Amino acid sequence: MKFASIGGDFISVWGWQGERAARLGPPRYSRIPFLILVIVLPLLLKPEHLGAWTAFLLLWSGVMVGVRTILRWSRVWLPLSVLYGLILLYFSGTENWPHVLLLISRLIAALLGMQILTWSVPPSDIVRAFEWFLPRLGVSLAIALRLVPRLEESAKWRLETLQERGFVEGDSTLSDLRTRASIWPGWLADSLDHAHDLGDAVQSRGILAPRRWRHGVRQRIVQFALGEDIREDGVTPHHFSDSVQLGLDLEIRLPGGRSVGRHKELLRGGSIVLLRGPSGSGKSSLLRLIAGVSPWQHPVSIHGKAHLSGHPVLGEVDLSDGPFDEAIACWIPQDPDRHGIAESVQREFNIARRLSGPWSQQEMLESLREWRLFSKLESKPEHLSDGEQQRLLLAAHLDPAQPVWLLDEADVHLDEEGFIQLGKAVVKHRARGGLVVVVAHRHARWERIADVEMSIGDVLSIQDYPSTWVESGDEVGLPPQSVLFSHEINPVRAGDLILVQGANGTGKTTLLREWSAVANLPWLPTSPDQRLLGMTVQEELDLQHPVLYQQSLMVDSTRSEEAEKIAVMQSALRLELGLSHLSMTTPVHDLSTGERRRLSLLPLLMRNPPILLLDEIDHGLDDETLAGLLSQINETRKKGSAVVVTSHSPDLTAWAKVCGGRIWRIEKGRLEEVSG
Repeated sequence: MKFASIGGDFISVWGWQGERAARLGPPRYSRIPFLILVIVLPLLLKPEHLGAWTAFLLLWSGVMVGVRTILRWSRVWLPLSVLYGLILLYFSGTENWPHVLLLISRLIAALLGMQILTWSVPPSDIVRAFEWFLPRLGVSLAIALRLVPRLEESAKWRLETLQERGFVEGDSTLSDLRTRASIWPGWLADSLDHAHDLGDAVQSRGILAPRRWRHGVRQRIVQFALGEDIREDGVTPHHFSDSVQLGLDLEIRLPGGRSVGRHKELLRGGSIVLLRGPSGSGKSSLLRLIAGVSPWQHPVSIHGKAHLSGHPVLGEVDLSDGPFDEAIACWIPQDPDRHGIAESVQREFNIARRLSGPWSQQEMLESLREWRLFSKLESKPEHLSDGEQQRLLLAAHLDPAQPVWLLDEADVHLDEEGFIQLGKAVVKHRARGGLVVVVAHRHARWERIADVEMSIGDVLSIQDYPSTWVESGDEVGLPPQSVLFSHEINPVRAGDLILVQGANGTGKTTLLREWSAVANLPWLPTSPDQRLLGMTVQEELDLQHPVLYQQSLMVDSTRSEEAEKIAVMQSALRLELGLSHLSMTTPVHDLSTGERRRLSLLPLLMRNPPILLLDEIDHGLDDETLAGLLSQINETRKKGSAVVVTSHSPDLTAWAKVCGGRIWRIEKGRLEEVSG
């Protein structure tokens, strides 16, 4: 069975097709008239003129997006149009076939015209078009357009994950369809959750509130008459007064009502607060509450009061009145691939709504240089590495005029240079009198600059990562040559532990993805949502192995010997990874990032492949859970599997060296093994 390559440069036929399409598409201020034209004109044209109009649209779209994209679009709409025509013929009679053919031709011409708009209009332009009037409508349309290609990609991931888990096509077509149908409830839940993430992102940045000019209509008219660039006046970054305070009197409860702690804190400006706690204890939920984007509800309920004072625009804010349309704080959430609404690096800056005012061209270029993204100016976010996507959110949305910064594991994907840049920005904001709240599981780097430490849930003891020296066995594989780098690496042997390092964007994830595709090896991407199929925890556990899934479909609950053996192994791994407490009815996307990460790892550990490929395995895991996972990895090595891990963490580097691991580094187009 051949495993597919998941996470490559996926290009959807439905979404925005890039800057070239935007330049060759309808001009910005004629898009609405063009939409009316392409819908109405096919209904009015005579048959001989309709063919010419359709040919013109085909030629235009071919220049704009290429023949291949048009063919892929035709593969969907032509069969549907033929089916629609056959239905019409069935009810109207075959003697009406000329009228039906003409109707189908008009329909295809209208669909192609509307598709030209979809290909050429960036969703961020829709947001900007409605930012003065009905911003919610613009955001809703933009999210819908942004989600279409992502949903197509998500469906592709799920089908490939089924194949990787051993759900091969069998002799029964009905059985195959039933297996495929089992993943769509989870896909729908993930789609809704993704739309919710995008909505939270734009809400936290104040994009749902209408943009207002602070300098008055009269000055705007004068500037327009003089041909000057009209820009919204912002709040000049300044030293915040001592009035910036965040008061918390809260109790956080997990689903089921169990309290994980009560917090009565007064956090003042001019400080960095390190928020600690085990995975799933409610740290991210607390930050969402402070950011004003989440109501106090399921999955983690928060009871009590929270109050922010000293906001330069809003003044005093009772956070219990949330969610808010205005930007309450500068919130950088986890999973950057799920929270960027713009379709290119430059356009992410264009739609950024900052208290300090819109980005000027010079400011944007300077920020891109500081965050090492200048060469990615027109790149799509989905074509960036996770670290580069994290840099993009930080570069575009860290607002020096916003007194409160909320960083939810914002450093997890960053290399050392990226973390230094983030540290400089955080320290500079503290010097301005701002308040910075940081959620992090790797505390060593933040403890050096943190002024206050808060803990949620059970206090975790300092964990020593388990070290095991495993003798290397026979050769089990060799990484492929890549377009991003070349290598002369010695073969991988059974029991090897290999840590792959490199700066953001050098190709670490590409290495694992291409290795998986070439050698038919399973791998775990950074985002756990690319590997989760079920809608609830129970459905996900059933879909992690074909035998367990077949057993779940049987009326008789008595397990076979094979199913019982696999279920016992799965239960043992759940206990080892700290997942045994999860309720079987809990929706998968109500779990924390760390819990979803561990749940997605289960089927890989159950398979015991010759080489285990793990991308940033420490993402979202607290020290205690990570120590248990590393212990499980050591056991996997003892059984003869080699383990390849990518990470930026100094702690994992030290652990790999103590375990006798090999260190590979990607730098300047070369993959080399680092001695010592």
